[in-house]
Amino acid sequence: MPSVDEGWWLTLERESSSCPACESPGIILLDVLPIPKSPDGNRVVFVTGCRACGLLFTNPLPRHEELVQYYQPDGRWASVRAERIRRLEAIEARRQRSRRARQKSRLRPRSRALFDALAAHLSVYDPPPGAKLLDFGCGDGKFLNKFQDLGWDTYGVEPSTDAAFVRHHRLHVAPQDGSFDFVFLNHVLEHVGAPLAVLEQLAATLRIGGVLFVSVPRVDTLPVHGDLDYCISGRKHVMCFSETCLRGLLARAGFTTAARLDTHELDAIFTDGKPLRLRLVAVRTSSPDPLPVAPLAPALEALSQYVRISESVGARVRRLLPVRMRGGLLERAAERRVLERRQARAEGSLDRGTGGT
Repeated sequence: MPSVDEGWWLTLERESSSCPACESPGIILLDVLPIPKSPDGNRVVFVTGCRACGLLFTNPLPRHEELVQYYQPDGRWASVRAERIRRLEAIEARRQRSRRARQKSRLRPRSRALFDALAAHLSVYDPPPGAKLLDFGCGDGKFLNKFQDLGWDTYGVEPSTDAAFVRHHRLHVAPQDGSFDFVFLNHVLEHVGAPLAVLEQLAATLRIGGVLFVSVPRVDTLPVHGDLDYCISGRKHVMCFSETCLRGLLARAGFTTAARLDTHELDAIFTDGKPLRLRLVAVRTSSPDPLPVAPLAPALEALSQYVRISESVGARVRRLLPVRMRGGLLERAAERRVLERRQARAEGSLDRGTGGT
């Protein structure tokens, strides 16, 4: 349970004392976020930054079993997508029965734009015979379908649904045999509790010279797009990356970053022109990039600019208080609101019970 002492100083059970990516103890509390009440009784979490690798993360993180359950077939992630998944499964069954031709010309414009950008770094449209692709966190398999249509041998890892595995090979873990040519990692890292460990596993999946595509919410451009909840939230997007941070984590995992894919065309198609997403192409190598200097600085600057642009003068003044004190104030305010709602419900019940007298 959270603890708020008489000085309004908030401490939370299971607070991390080190970075969940690089394990450095050099972490700092930066902000506090309200959340729906957690199993531990928390109504807020801290936004914490790592000076060593630049990662931002919610602190405390959800328990491992909470994350596992969230992404299980009967979990929240799957339940809110169930109807869409059923619709896509029906469409895929019809495609299988009709055996429609699988050709590059069938790519829709949004997929074509991404594939064209990737084609500068690997043979997307003309893979060599037996070229193997792993989509780690493949969801319903929409990207796997397109890659298979182009001739790739397609594999997926996905705990929340079986939809992709009508067509594609299912794996429960990423193979560690260096046999894959390409790994597709699209909006997964912000959801996991150990992002560097995932990148290290995927490096071992790839052959030397194999390519990784990774996309995550982009905090560098927060002052422009203004969507803090998309970058980091209390229960879903629990990790937050600047480009400097992600490049550094890729280097730690054994990659060199080849390019950033952030053309105006991609932003126009995928995010209504807003620079919401960071897309990097990296290559597994025996000589990874050097680690960045001051990796936390870009995220701190983005958060600082966002606060100046988006918050009132009063809110900025409250930021002069220590983060733990602001957390205590938020926690107590949330408790008061809960008590007020309970009291209002009780009074309403009493009124209804005596309404006829």
